[in-house]
Amino acid sequence: MPDFKLLLQPLQLYPWHFVVLAFLGALFGAALFAVLVYRRQLKWQQETAEQLEENIQTRTFELQVALNELADKNRILEEQNTQDALTGVRNRAYFDKKIQAELKRSRREQRPLALVMLDIDHFKQINDNHGHLAGDAVIKGVAEKIARSLKRSSDYVCRYGGEEFALILPNTDAAGVFELAEQIRLSIAAHPFDTEIGPLPVQISAGCYAAVAAPDMVSTDFIHAADQALYQAKTAGRNQVILAAASDPAAPAPAQEGNPDELVQ
Repeated sequence: MPDFKLLLQPLQLYPWHFVVLAFLGALFGAALFAVLVYRRQLKWQQETAEQLEENIQTRTFELQVALNELADKNRILEEQNTQDALTGVRNRAYFDKKIQAELKRSRREQRPLALVMLDIDHFKQINDNHGHLAGDAVIKGVAEKIARSLKRSSDYVCRYGGEEFALILPNTDAAGVFELAEQIRLSIAAHPFDTEIGPLPVQISAGCYAAVAAPDMVSTDFIHAADQALYQAKTAGRNQVILAAASDPAAPAPAQEGNPDELVQ
């Protein structure tokens, strides 16, 4: 058997050494334990941060997808709200907003803005003689021909109301708007329109106005000038294009003779 007295002799001779060693051992053990805990904690924090970042990226992607879908739905809804149901071109609500925006841009950039007011000649007779379905087919056909005539993405055709259309042409001078309106008139008159009762010849009249927007001008100045030119085209025999004088957009309307409803058909 081992001699325990012999084994305990160093402890009896040098008791403080063993206290120091015990203390250092405990300290080392505590430090080692702290390091292990710290490394475990650090690893947990890293894993948690990575998981959190992954979750954020996933949620961000999902949010972006949702925002894109919402933007697409809003765009479709806006298209529906500003699109004429019969013809597929822009409607009067869109025209009212767009002419305001283009007027401001013309004033800001000092570039000409042109407006065409276009009306189907004798449209009431088409409806009365051939029915509303034929009239709708004519309106749709005219809208399609106008839309095909516009080559720039900045140009817009809007159904202003009934058988009347409005063309908004940014950065277009008087010569340019007259030439385009005349091309549209000729293309519409060149070929009869297919309807349920057979081909129907169709003609249009148009009034044009172009100017750089002055500081005191409003959208109704452009509309009034183009509309008065359209009225002159109607009273002069229809099937023609009249260019309004650029000097006085607010000139009073000429005296009307006869039935006003008949004059604007």
